[in-house]
Amino acid sequence: MVKAVKILWISAVVLNIASIVFFFMLTNHWLTQGWVMDIISTVVLQIVGIPSAALIVVSLCIFKFNWKPASWVGYLGALIIIAALLWIAGYLFLFAWLSI
Repeated sequence: MVKAVKILWISAVVLNIASIVFFFMLTNHWLTQGWVMDIISTVVLQIVGIPSAALIVVSLCIFKFNWKPASWVGYLGALIIIAALLWIAGYLFLFAWLSI
């Protein structure tokens, strides 16, 4: 895999994990009420958090098995996954920031 794509992909995965942590911290009022989340935050986490976790697991499996795309189609698929990771991270950061 091209080194620039791999670095971008790893950065997207780390940013996505950080957005999930940030989401938990800000939507739980700094954990003063335990792990109780309001209904809207729970729904957002189910709609966006589950695909985010699935993309993170898929990305980590790809890195573990050292997948190398054979053609431009593989790189296009990788860029689609990277774009999805970045979009989800941006959405989670925005929602967490607006919920303050």
